[in-house]
Amino acid sequence: MTVKELIAELQQLDPDLYVFTDGYEGGYEDVVSVGNIKEIALNYHDEWYYGPHIDAEAEHKDSFEIVKGVIL
Repeated sequence: MTVKELIAELQQLDPDLYVFTDGYEGGYEDVVSVGNIKEIALNYHDEWYYGPHIDAEAEHKDSFEIVKGVIL
């Protein structure tokens, strides 16, 4: 999802709603800020227990900038 797509989705919601993300082993975590911009390589992992994307290294020629959310 791009920032533009996220903004369009959020504009349809009540601006007083809280924003949470899933907790590590259950429950929910607060999203406390928008984090830094990072360079990542898409679709690196196939295993279900990893997120599919990874921090980009020099050998990842197809990398993208992303905004990383920060949870408490």
